[in-house]
Formats: sequence, structure tokens, C-alpha cells
Amino acid sequence: MSVFANFKFNNRFVEQLPADPEKNNYTRQVYESCFSFVSPTTVSNPKLVSFSPEVAAMLDISPEVCHSKKFSDIFSGNHVLQAMQPYAACYGGHQFGNWAGQLGDGRAITLGELITPN
Repeated sequence: MSVFANFKFNNRFVEQLPADPEKNNYTRQVYESCFSFVSPTTVSNPKLVSFSPEVAAMLDISPEVCHSKKFSDIFSGNHVLQAMQPYAACYGGHQFGNWAGQLGDGRAITLGELITPN
């Protein structure tokens, strides 16, 4: 059995907050929603550039697993595990004392919320 089959995801963010009802992905303002469900765009030949051994240890992921092709495929978004629910969060804020409106544009994608027994 693969170590990846043992990964558990909580996905509380998408289960408890309002989702964008639009399922098609295109540039637009998103109203009254905290996120949009998205599918990551695949990349050719992803490679691990660096990782934090300390965070990997906190998540019970060995350095050998982090250096595997499967790890690069999963955490680049090329291979989405069944329990993952990828989303792009909406956000907004004030700039120079004025409301700047929606700033999130979907380039940053959360793949899922990995949980461990700890």
C-alpha cells in the first residue's frame, strides 16, 4: 500500500464556508462566496526544488517520500488524490485607505487540508 493512500484530508474550509456556485473557471468577480472549486493546471515534469524536513516530520512524511516522483506529482497538482478538494480562495482588502475589492484571482490553489494523528 502506498503511503499516499494513508493520507487523510479534513477539507473543513470547503465544507463550512459558502462556495462559488459557478462551476466554470473564468475571470470574474465572485460574490457572496469564500472560494471557487478549481482543478489545478497540470505542469510538465514537476520536480521537487526544496522542502522543509521539519514540516514533513510534523506531517509524518519521510524525506524519501518527499523526494519521490509521486510526491512531486501530487503536490504540484498533477495528480489530485480522491480525498482532496482543490479550491481558490477569494480575498479582498483595503489599499491606501480605500476598499480595493476582490483581489484573489485563483492563481493560488489549496489542494486539500492534510491531517495527521498529531
